[in-house]
Order: sequence, then structure tokens, then C-alpha cells
Amino acid sequence: FAFLGGPSHAMAAGLDDEAPPDNSVFLGTGARSLEGLDWLGDPDGAPGGELPVVQASSIGGHGGRGLFTTSAACPAPVELLRDRSYGHDGFVADEESEKLCEIKAPESEFLVCLVFGGQFGYLRDEFTGNGELRPLHETLAGWLQEGRCAQNITWSEDERCYVLEDGMSSYVALNSPENLAAMANDALYGCCKTQAEYNVKDLDVNNLVMVPCARPSETDPSKVDFKTMWLYPRKGWKWNGPQELTLGYGWEEVE
Repeated sequence: FAFLGGPSHAMAAGLDDEAPPDNSVFLGTGARSLEGLDWLGDPDGAPGGELPVVQASSIGGHGGRGLFTTSAACPAPVELLRDRSYGHDGFVADEESEKLCEIKAPESEFLVCLVFGGQFGYLRDEFTGNGELRPLHETLAGWLQEGRCAQNITWSEDERCYVLEDGMSSYVALNSPENLAAMANDALYGCCKTQAEYNVKDLDVNNLVMVPCARPSETDPSKVDFKTMWLYPRKGWKWNGPQELTLGYGWEEVE
């Protein structure tokens, strides 16, 4: 999964009653080809949206902050900007990423994994488009076939998803209110006893989802790179008033 760290324990508004989720996927009873959906969710790519703001949040604990809408408008997508002063232009080796998490380093709270959704996921296309959402599997498969990917990306039959295999699949997000996406809390932090419980509740509680972004490579613009993630509003969510924006970072067993 893609993740950031951040304490959270509150509930939010639910999905639109007219579009109930198919929880069979998240209970592990869905088909193998659907499993990737429990990582990133279904983004709403409608144009426009209100830029969210950073405000005090009870979810973030004492003195915590979070990301909020200020009206009933759907929020605009925001990028998880990386801290280019850290590591290798913001990126960390996979071994270092694991070590940061093991020792619970402050940077581990802002680690972001560059991952792709399942077979029916999406990507943000800034390579051949202007930020439109496109079906990930069909789009990426074409780029790989044409030799247009600057990174080593392969399809994993076991995981039923694409995998970035260059040893540098994580980055540290900028810890600043200016990096709006990094201010989002997880409404389920510390609330679930199992992964299966977390995956089911994530649909009803967290109103943001992650989307990988395709951009021209900085070293060769004719090639495509995946070096950042965006947060999108969850498709079908009720935007009926100001509310906190929360993101599922993935289940973590609380000690």
C-alpha cells in the first residue's frame, strides 16, 4: 500500500447511499483481479473542486492539524510533494525506508510508497495529457510495450498489480502546511484490530484515495516517470458540508 504516518481516531461522513460499496473485495472474498482496489480506492476525477485548507484537528492528537473543506464543494486533488532536501532528491532506498520504519524515525511518519493500484486502478496522466485520470492497466501496459517507461516497472502475477523495481520506491513527503496533502490524517488509525476490518471500514470513513502520477522524465522527456502520488476525493462521497479530509494509509497494529 501507499502510506504516510499520522495518528487518527475519528469518523467522517459516509459514501453516497445510492452507490453502496462491494465489501466482498475488502473481506478477501472477491476475485484475485480485484485485490488491488483495496489499496488505493476509486478516485473522483471530475474537473474543478475547492482547494482544501489546513486547520486544527482533534484526530491528530493534542495540537494536531488536518486537512479540511470549508463548504459543501468537492475538494480539488492535491499532490503529495516530496522533500527534495532529504535523501536522494527526496527518495530513499528500500532498505533505508524499512529501517526508518523499524526505528520509528520522524521521517517514517512522512514516507510515501510509489505504488500502483490493481488491475482496475487509475493513474493521473501528465505525460500525454493534462492531469486526466486514465485506466492504469491499459495505459501503463501500452507505455511498457512501446518502451516509454524510464523506470523498471513489471507486472506481478502473484500480487496482480504493477511493481516499481528500481530499489528506490519511496520518498519523504515535505512536512509543511504548504504541502496540503501531507496534512491529511487517517480516520482509522488505531481503530481496527485486523487488516480485513480496516479495509472494510476504510470505504466508509476515509474520503480521500491515492493515485500515482505519470510525468515526463526530468532526464528524458520522451520517457515517462512515476515519482509522485496525488490525493483525490473518493468517488461517491457525500460532500454535504465542511468536513475533514482523511486518507487510509493502511492498517498498522498498534502496540
